[in-house]
Amino acid sequence: MRTKLPKSSEETIELLKDYGAIEEGHFVLASGNHSAYYVKKGKLVQHPWELQQMIEQVVPDIEKLGQIDVVLSPAMGGVPVGQQVGLATHSRTIYAERNPETNELELKRGFEIKPGERLLLVEDVITTGGTLLELTDFIAEQGGEVAGIFVVVNRSGKDTVGDIPVVSCMEVVFPVYSPDEVPEELQAVPAVRPGTKKV
Repeated sequence: MRTKLPKSSEETIELLKDYGAIEEGHFVLASGNHSAYYVKKGKLVQHPWELQQMIEQVVPDIEKLGQIDVVLSPAMGGVPVGQQVGLATHSRTIYAERNPETNELELKRGFEIKPGERLLLVEDVITTGGTLLELTDFIAEQGGEVAGIFVVVNRSGKDTVGDIPVVSCMEVVFPVYSPDEVPEELQAVPAVRPGTKKV
């Protein structure tokens, strides 16, 4: 399996296809938006040695964000990636879980953020980055600081989420539609909602 990072959307698509990590259909993303493409990140992160080779190639870019004390990921998809990024950056690694009653992300299992700690938010794939932005409020409440974001696949077409800088292994942009702007040809395909976040 290839581990050299792609330099364009086209090369990214080819790499993801090699891993069986792109699915075509009609998908409702975690943001609530619709897309004809879904990145099946599990197909990629099930290869930890190869993924570690990819992450190591962007460690210099992560280091440019400054000191990283803690890697924080949302469960579940971000957890295995967070562990590998923590390994690459020699950082303490924790994760947040979604409360089934409130649908909000929170720290459990004795995890904590100490005042003054700088955190790297880690996710497998982002389109809008909304899930990661959910984490920023309670980081601030506990006196932490967000140093940046790392993702394996950046679908956003941007190098920031809000004003937070993003480091990624690869970038690809697929058309994404708001619920009231879904084209007719996509409406004709039954929509499925992958992932675990309620939208």
